[in-house]
Amino acid sequence: MDKNIFSFLKPKRASKNIRILVIEDTEVDQRLICAAVERGGYVSFKANDGQSGLKMAKEVKPDLIILDYNLPDIKGPELCKLLKAHNETENIPVLYLTGMTAPDQVINCYEQGENYLAKPISVKLLLKQIDVILKDRPYAGS
Repeated sequence: MDKNIFSFLKPKRASKNIRILVIEDTEVDQRLICAAVERGGYVSFKANDGQSGLKMAKEVKPDLIILDYNLPDIKGPELCKLLKAHNETENIPVLYLTGMTAPDQVINCYEQGENYLAKPISVKLLLKQIDVILKDRPYAGS
């Protein structure tokens, strides 16, 4: 069997020194997103719920937060408001990932000035969106 078939799952060496926090409660999605982030050459951190995600965002100070819309303890939009209310996290861009595609929910993401990507996740589209979001941002790690 050709060893290159699964090469897209192997992480590249983190070359960009850009930290991305993934706040996702579904283990399968969390693993897929983190693998994609690392494949893109970024450093990934993960949290399973909103409270631990908020705490980790303050500690890690990531360059981007990928946020599930539906978390078990707090909904993504509420967590985003909390993040934007703290000096340490107010300028971190947020990319919502959700299976919810109702127009009101999508509009809610954009009205908060944030980004949106629907599940199921396309690794190529996710990495492209990350690149676009971070294109002109200064990085703490660089």
